[in-house]
Amino acid sequence: MFKTNVNSVFDPRRKMQFVSLCFDSIYGKDTAENIQAKESVLTVLRNLYEEYSMLMKASDDAANTTSASEIPASSFQSYMSDDEDGYESMDFLYTQMVNEKGTEEGSSELEMYLMEKVELQATNNLGMNYNVLSWWKKNTPKYPVLAELARDVLAIQVSTVASESAFSTSGRILDPYRSSLTPYMIEALICTQQWLRASMETETSLSTMTQMLEELDFHESLDSRRQPGH
Repeated sequence: MFKTNVNSVFDPRRKMQFVSLCFDSIYGKDTAENIQAKESVLTVLRNLYEEYSMLMKASDDAANTTSASEIPASSFQSYMSDDEDGYESMDFLYTQMVNEKGTEEGSSELEMYLMEKVELQATNNLGMNYNVLSWWKKNTPKYPVLAELARDVLAIQVSTVASESAFSTSGRILDPYRSSLTPYMIEALICTQQWLRASMETETSLSTMTQMLEELDFHESLDSRRQPGH
């Protein structure tokens, strides 16, 4: 469930409002467990955002270093010679410093995204359902780091459990080996099982489609033979 809550934050229609609603329903409003659960989700989001920010900054710095190394020295010398008193060069450095400081002290992309209103659940002009990935693709210039993070997080498959199993009072019969597994190992096994089943169903549907196409080709060949002149 924790993974589901983190994923839902990257849905512009839900964000933290949906997470808060879930925790209010489970733990009750303003309880210690509720506050701790919300803070855990926010902590994971902040850590992921900081990690992606550092990775993208390192990539940008490497690209800028490569570009700077390609500038001829004569161009820089010509620029400095035109600026005799050095005022323009200092003004450029000051502007760069202000921009960098403003970026550091200002709100991060994550904070800006969470503070904005949620998107309305509506179909587009073509009558198609809301597409979360299309929204992030469109807003990549506004949230470059967060869009990269959202793309990777939303690509993670989320496994669910049937309500009958989740709320069954009879419980399940487990042997001593299975009952000794840690919750993390059980989650990994359940997710792996569902992913394998999903891939098998996909292969089955593809084979069925291939068989249908082969049968269609066969019937078309029979019809062509029955036509006069064949």
